[in-house]
Amino acid sequence: MSLLSGCDGSVKFSEIGGTLSKGRAKSINFAVMESKESPILQGLNPAQRDAVVNYDSPSLIIAGAGSGKTRVLTSRIAYMIEQGVKPWNILALTFTNKAAESMRERIAQMLPDNRSRYIRMGTFHSVFSRILRENAGKIGFTDSFTIYEPSDCKNLIKTIVRELNLPDEKYKPNLLSSRISYAKNCLVTPGAYLANSTCAAEDRQAQIPEFGNIYNIYCQRCKRNGAMDFDDLLLQTNILLRDAPDVLARYQELFKYILVDEYQDTNYAQYVIIRRLSQLHSRVCVVGDDAQSIYSFRGAKIENILSFQKDFPAARVFKLEQNYRSTQCILDAANAVIANNHSRKGKKLWTENGQGDRVRIYEASDGVEEANYVANRILTDSHGQNYGDFAVLYRMNAQSNALEYALK
Repeated sequence: MSLLSGCDGSVKFSEIGGTLSKGRAKSINFAVMESKESPILQGLNPAQRDAVVNYDSPSLIIAGAGSGKTRVLTSRIAYMIEQGVKPWNILALTFTNKAAESMRERIAQMLPDNRSRYIRMGTFHSVFSRILRENAGKIGFTDSFTIYEPSDCKNLIKTIVRELNLPDEKYKPNLLSSRISYAKNCLVTPGAYLANSTCAAEDRQAQIPEFGNIYNIYCQRCKRNGAMDFDDLLLQTNILLRDAPDVLARYQELFKYILVDEYQDTNYAQYVIIRRLSQLHSRVCVVGDDAQSIYSFRGAKIENILSFQKDFPAARVFKLEQNYRSTQCILDAANAVIANNHSRKGKKLWTENGQGDRVRIYEASDGVEEANYVANRILTDSHGQNYGDFAVLYRMNAQSNALEYALK
């Protein structure tokens, strides 16, 4: 199997992932009796309410676009605390600091006594960087380790390439740093990489046969300098949880409830952390949409959400299919596109917003024609509206020049 096209944990030389127990999770069929008096539950639709009150078992919440995912996640956390769960026993992981801050503010509004400040909430990297600082000595770092910026990483790579007298036109910093990042997110250490013949063959084919050596020196220099890069925050957390069973046991006991947002975009390193931490209580709730996975180029594995029920056989599945954002015509088009995905969880978005205007499709011969069409549509449809009322979305930055020129 190709290392950098796999990253699914089946690569046997992956030193960190180890063997995760696939045994059945504890079957917890405890049904929480919802309090009709709780203001937290007011305004939730039946599917949302069901996902909020049934918090005491493994849960997979499939949330379609515009279905109130964030409201369900924050309401579930607030409801848990209202029902007696200690906030410091909750670990809530998001993908951006902005999302974490927004969720904390919403929960604080539902729990005015300020208990929400005790929740361990944030991005994977921010939460586990704090855990690493608390336990840095266990893995040979000090608690004052530096976190390198991307520019620091590339400068270090440039230095190594220069010291090894390698051609910089082939050993480009962006390429090497991306490859190092991918390897770390697959939990493949330099030692495992150097010992694998498939990796060596790939590097020769890519005309960078010294990559494994560069990777090894890079990691040695980082540790010697008392530094970690962004991806080390996940790799070193996995090393910590693997090599320090006392630390693993402490956090397994502390985090009795684990909630993960945007689970479809988690990579293998993040997946293993969640599996390790949740093995004691199995009260893990993941929220995501298999139709919105967009970070495969960063190592995200859609299989993480698709195989959740295999990892947690006792899991309950909740589907949020009512859309509050779009019209039915938009959703029909989206459902038709999503239906072509081979591997997916079944769901069908619907709305009470009415049928709406039909979707228009225009096939342009090139980017200039496309941009002119967009500009003409805005002129035709403006009907006295301000141009600021229109939005143009495009897939690549390269498209912006033609659009800006057409809209002048």
